[in-house]
Amino acid sequence: MRRTWPLLFAALLSACSLAAPRSPEPTLVPTVVTPAPSPEPTPIALAETLRNEFGGYSLRYPAGWATNELSGTLTLAPTDAGLIASNPGTGLMITIDATPLATLAEQYGPAAAVDPETFFEVSSGAAQQAGYTISATVPITIDGRSGLAADLSAPGGAGRLVVLIGEDHAVRVLGQAAPDGWLSQRDLFERMVAAIELFAATPSATPTPVNQAAQPLVVDRGPPGFILRIGGSSGPRNGRFTSARGLAVAPDGTLYLAESSRGIWVFSPDGNLITTFGEDELLDAYDIVRNNEDELLVADYGRNAVVRFSADGTFIERWGSSGDGEDQFGLSAPQRIALGPDGSVYALDVRPGLGGVNTSVVRFTQSGEFIERITLPTDLSPADLVIDTNGDILLAETFGGTVVRLDRAGNELARLGDPAAPEQLSAGAIDIDRQGNLYVATYSNGVLKLTPDGSIIAQGGLPASPASIPQPGEFALPNGIVAGPGNVVWVSDNSGEFSAVTALRLVADPVGEATAAAVATAQAPTATAIPAPDLFAQWASEAEASSFYAPDYDPAGATGPPDVEGCQDSPAAWASADPNGLETLELRYRTPVFATQVRVYQNHQPGYISQIELIDERGSASTVYRATPTLVDTCPFTLDASFDQTLTRIVAVRLTIDQRSGANWSEVDAVELIGVR
Repeated sequence: MRRTWPLLFAALLSACSLAAPRSPEPTLVPTVVTPAPSPEPTPIALAETLRNEFGGYSLRYPAGWATNELSGTLTLAPTDAGLIASNPGTGLMITIDATPLATLAEQYGPAAAVDPETFFEVSSGAAQQAGYTISATVPITIDGRSGLAADLSAPGGAGRLVVLIGEDHAVRVLGQAAPDGWLSQRDLFERMVAAIELFAATPSATPTPVNQAAQPLVVDRGPPGFILRIGGSSGPRNGRFTSARGLAVAPDGTLYLAESSRGIWVFSPDGNLITTFGEDELLDAYDIVRNNEDELLVADYGRNAVVRFSADGTFIERWGSSGDGEDQFGLSAPQRIALGPDGSVYALDVRPGLGGVNTSVVRFTQSGEFIERITLPTDLSPADLVIDTNGDILLAETFGGTVVRLDRAGNELARLGDPAAPEQLSAGAIDIDRQGNLYVATYSNGVLKLTPDGSIIAQGGLPASPASIPQPGEFALPNGIVAGPGNVVWVSDNSGEFSAVTALRLVADPVGEATAAAVATAQAPTATAIPAPDLFAQWASEAEASSFYAPDYDPAGATGPPDVEGCQDSPAAWASADPNGLETLELRYRTPVFATQVRVYQNHQPGYISQIELIDERGSASTVYRATPTLVDTCPFTLDASFDQTLTRIVAVRLTIDQRSGANWSEVDAVELIGVR
């Protein structure tokens, strides 16, 4: 299965690695009189030509090389395996893309379309954030056009980035391999670059609208617990957030961001931009929640209103205005909203009054009908609120460094946190999960997960150093938080020109967890079971294997539901050709899902599955199960592998069956993939 290399530079160039052996160095043969000179190795011929009419360039490359083009980015490597490798290898991989000069000028300013230095700076920003060291640039001229080149290096890879300003397109070329491989492949890369020709591109039939939102920069390398970050101070101008604020998430992991410049941004769990909506209906979006009907409600404090959208972003209705009425808001409200257990909408209202600021919570039905106004204690000035399953109101009280619990009428029940260390819970945002656990994004203590009584059981992220750009996993001014599926916590950060959204998995605090478990046991709560999201289970529709016992035990035996009764050797299942070897079985599924579970049904000699990998739509593989292969006593046997919900949509499962200890044919009858559609 072919996969594409993950994006590294902005949104236009794939950062790559991999494959092409160089001719070996000749051996010197001495003579009695004078040593024979060492002959130069024969250069690999550039026998093939690829011409990209829409990109305005042509490229020559060695015969037999594999190529792949995705979203305008061309990837070349000596073999198909080179195109799908997950890490830089000894061989060479080359990627090349072209961007219209008009698009560059619109997104990065006019200089990016005419000045190679500016274009290089745009192209290399993400590489620097990913930890690559970039050498000083060297001016070059290719086909009469000016450009720049610089070497890139990191612990696991090396390469060179070349940028050229063509007639109507700017072209970027990246060559990369493992450090040792790059040294032997560099001359081939240089010859391929020198052979590039630039020409006037064929105009695209459907030009991109200039004001269309662009894919923000995605960084996926960082400290433990860090998953990815969307946005920041780099990337295309129309792919940057002016002010990233409130967040909501769907059961499938789809992320919704309330943002001041474009309304609502919608992202897939792996950070890819799906769409934006509400730019015309929202003046200044601040917070967002999702109801059980998949509708979205947005706090638009620019219009002092709450706005309701359908799941696809279609405007439904708006209610609220500024004023002194029971159902009206102050001039800077509502900034925060939350949903109650009955579906009613709670909006935080802040307005000036006698002796200071008056803060209250206004409660509406989801169609905007006024229910009540709940006055908060006078010493509170909360930054955010959530409502638990009992209808209690929990407030992130920033200045007091506490989380305050109120009953439905606004009477104080408890204050969570340490009065001696108020900075610990000084938070800009708060969220709650179905178990009642709280998540707070603090200014000086990272992101914390609390039990309902305030015990810290997990944390992640760090505060950024003052006056510095936050590094992956750091936060300068956390402004929104939401707990998503797969134990993923999303946090928005808003600090000057830097505005981003980060996904984390928090690290558990063993002491806090043990204490919380002891308290829960002592109190013996009688909470009802939390319903799981609707899961979709399916059987494999296609399969292929490293081998099979011909003619009857082919991979198709592992597709569909189980059809072998009991524990028996059966040609209705898959079996390998060698009963005692190392094999792989890959199964594909019709419906992509955010996976949570894999079940493997074994009908003969079970227990020899040593690894289970999930493969997503891009071809990326991730391991979710490892075990020592050994015969199990139960037969037939179902291996059940459960894991955190994946961030990308899974389309295939790969099993490794290790029978080298003497399995005598371990057979697989069916493989079930379970997840959220």
